[in-house]
Amino acid sequence: MCNLLVLLRYSPFNNAQGREALDLILALAAVDHNVSVLFSGDAVFQLLPTKDQPDFALKAYPRSFKLFELYDIDQVYVCEQSLRERGIKQNQLVTAARPVSANDITVLMAELHQVISS
Repeated sequence: MCNLLVLLRYSPFNNAQGREALDLILALAAVDHNVSVLFSGDAVFQLLPTKDQPDFALKAYPRSFKLFELYDIDQVYVCEQSLRERGIKQNQLVTAARPVSANDITVLMAELHQVISS
C-alpha cells in the first residue's frame, strides 16, 4: 500500500481544479492507497460552507468531503497559516481537518511515499 498526500492549493471559485482533486482523492482511496489530504493556500476556502448558486458555474462539491469517512480517508489536514491569513477560524470548517504548522507539514511530507499537488 502506498502512502500518498494530495496537496490542495487552489480556490474553489476560479476553476474545476478542486472538484478534479476530490475525484482523484476518492479514486486513489478506492484502490487501496492510504490517502492523506492537505488544504493549503486558497484551498482552505473549499472547507467553508457552500450553497448552489445559479450564477456560479461550478457545483458546490465541498459537500462531498463527507465521503472521506466512507473511503477511510481520516488524515485530513489544513494549514494553520493559510487559515490565519484568510481570517478563517477552525470552527467554520465543514469537515474535521486537523490544523498543522509549516513544520508539521514538512514532517508529514517526509513520511509519505508521494505528494501530489493540485
